[in-house]
This record gives sequence, structure tokens and C-alpha cells, in this order.
Amino acid sequence: MFHKIALVFFFSVMLFVGWLGFSSSAQAANTCTPVVNVQETKETSVKLKVTCLNLKNTKAKIKILVSNDDTDSDSYKSATVKLGKNGSVNLKISGLDSATNYNFKVKVKKASSSVYSPYSSSASTTTEGSDYDPVIDKINGITEDSAKLKISCDDLENKTVDVQVAYKKKTSWSTKTFSLTLDDDGEGSLTMDDLKSDTLYSFKIRIKKDGSSSYSVYSPIKTVTTDED
Repeated sequence: MFHKIALVFFFSVMLFVGWLGFSSSAQAANTCTPVVNVQETKETSVKLKVTCLNLKNTKAKIKILVSNDDTDSDSYKSATVKLGKNGSVNLKISGLDSATNYNFKVKVKKASSSVYSPYSSSASTTTEGSDYDPVIDKINGITEDSAKLKISCDDLENKTVDVQVAYKKKTSWSTKTFSLTLDDDGEGSLTMDDLKSDTLYSFKIRIKKDGSSSYSVYSPIKTVTTDED
């Protein structure tokens, strides 16, 4: 008798769990997979159009995955909105970096639901920036924990500039910013300290005039291996 009761209880639990899974799946399916498109790109912001045909005239919560391709980093933004009669809404994503490659994905749910849809396909754009083309000409002065970057940029001769160096030793980019004055050939140098010995590093730079808000796009990547201890 005890075994029969245990079996009945077990199958009841399994049926309940299965019902919960079906219910959650059904909720997600009823939400739809949204579509995202870039409507407008500015220096530090992007306007996205998000469409979910199953949620016309519905209050919804949207989560946006913002991927910075230049630094291999992700961030998230959220919004509570009402989708229009065509199932669409425009969202402004602010606080972005200039002259930077971004990808955006979104997922959506009814405001009253606990289940998000799957993420959309990605939409890509590059924020506006200056037209300068900086270059890392060479890397020398290499020690076990430092390297000197020789850089140049046409049209910025004798100008004070901010140079942002992106560097990585494996998969994740870090950045460090320098202020310097380029010579009459548009050339200058900067030293990257606190590096790890006997390690392969990748470097790329972008540049802006002192006082400006607009960076250039990043330069091509150069690599170097630091000396051993």
C-alpha cells in the first residue's frame, strides 16, 4: 500500500512539473521573438525600433543586450514601454562611446509576465566620431613589464590629443588614456607600464583632440611579447 501511494505521489509531482514547464514554454511562445532594427545612429546614442507582433497595444518590459565589439564587453539596459498598434516601439540607447562598433539584441515580455521571449537577432551599427586615422607605427623599448608605442596621426600635427589605448593579453580588452602633444609630423610616443612578463599583448589606439568629445575609430592592431623576468 505504501509503495502504491509513493508511486501515485511521484507521478503527480512529475505531471505538475511537466505542467509548469509547458506553462512557461507556452508563455514564452505567446510572447514572440522580437525584431530589432537601428533607426538612427549618433555620436553617443542609438535609436532602436523593437517590434513584437504578438504584443500590439500591450505594456511590456524589454531587456537590451548592448555588445561593444571594440572592447569585447557587454552591458544591459531595461525599459518598460507600451508597444503601439503595430507592435513596435522606439528606444533610445544613450551613454555609448563615439566611433565604436556595437551590436544590439533584445528580449521582451508582457509587463505582468515572468517569462521573457528568446533574444532577437542582432542589429549592428557604428557610432559617429572624428575622421582621424591614428596608427601604431611600431612598438619598441620592450621590457618585462612595459612597452613603448610610437604613434602618428595625420592632420593633428602640433596638437594636444587624448589617446586611448586598448590592450589585451587574452580575450578581454582593457583601456588606458594618455594626454600628449604630437610633434610637427603628427607623431608621438607613450609607454604602457604594469604589463605581465613573457606575455603576448595586442594593442590598438583611438584619438581625439584635447577638449573634443569625439574619438576616432580604433587603429589596426599590433602585437608584442614582453621580455621574460
